Amino acid sequence: MKPLNKLEEAPTASGSVWEMWERDGVLSLLCDGIQVANSHARGSEEEMARIATSPVVRAGKPCVMIAGLGLGYGLAAAAAALPRAKAKFIVAEPVEQVVEWVRKHGEHAELWEDPRVSVETAAAADLCRKRTGSLHAIIMRHTHAPCRMDLADAQAYFNALKGGSLLAVLLARPDKRLQATLQRAGFELSVDAVPISPKGKQTRMHTLLLARRGRFVSFAERQA
Repeated sequence: MKPLNKLEEAPTASGSVWEMWERDGVLSLLCDGIQVANSHARGSEEEMARIATSPVVRAGKPCVMIAGLGLGYGLAAAAAALPRAKAKFIVAEPVEQVVEWVRKHGEHAELWEDPRVSVETAAAADLCRKRTGSLHAIIMRHTHAPCRMDLADAQAYFNALKGGSLLAVLLARPDKRLQATLQRAGFELSVDAVPISPKGKQTRMHTLLLARRGRFVSFAERQA
């Protein structure tokens, strides 16, 4: 077995310690010793991004928020699904070092030269409070620990989305508490299971929670 190599380590102002490790070309991102993302287990994140952006593939100027960069696979999949030149991809990543490490060690170096991609060093919910009705999709992976979203944050995500758009949350397992919170915020919900990785003999699954803000209303209907 090839050795496990620590590539990066940094404490944050909140007191957490983030690390990036590598073994045989596989990257792992850890927070306080808990694995947050792994490049081998990227299939579910990529599928989440494709599903979340599918309702707006024909939009002229789609705007997508990636709530937490991870290792960049969700961002890369969203950018590939929406190749339009006027698309925008906002990465909300509070840990500045994570962005630096993914730029340095990640697989998608071309993303950081893409003028459609911007990075905000802030929590996604805080950014959404300033972007009412401006987003076509929000994608969020939260497979390393329970998602502690409160009602105020859920309403911020709801208000930031355009009608018919999706908040997609990737989870390790179904979460009834989170579902109830999103429903209270006004979302219509559906739950699916997606493979963690397309490789391997055993198919392990993540839970994909899709929260939709009502029905898409076309410009013609709004003017009628």
